[in-house]
Amino acid sequence: MHNVEMLSAALWLLGAILLATKSRYAGLAFVAWFVSNIGWLIFGARNDHWFFFAQQIGFTVTSLLGIWNWLVHPALREAEAEAEGAREQRARAVIVHHLDRDFVALTMGSHILHTTAPVTYMALERIYVAGEEEGRALERERAGVRP
Repeated sequence: MHNVEMLSAALWLLGAILLATKSRYAGLAFVAWFVSNIGWLIFGARNDHWFFFAQQIGFTVTSLLGIWNWLVHPALREAEAEAEGAREQRARAVIVHHLDRDFVALTMGSHILHTTAPVTYMALERIYVAGEEEGRALERERAGVRP
């Protein structure tokens, strides 16, 4: 029983040091505290310290919350972000493949030049802006307003 008490106290101090140093391992403090809480629960039950035991149940819950908030949830978000990045890379690869295929088709035969052409979003935006400006100029001309 003495070993459980000593280990639990040491792990509690280790957790406090990990969190106090704000190192990249600070989240592991909650793992140390969780193991410490288990030891203190064993100690409290074997020595009939029931209020202490109840307190350790509360601390165990907070340790589990800390493990979730500091370790598990960030790891899940990181994995999700990596998956999203992979999806974006695949989408880019498909777009580049189709643009390359269309460009090759354009260079292979001049008859295709009259029907298709690869167009970037920036080029489409420029065409749209030019069309807007041209349309306004035609409207002013029809209204009899000179530039």
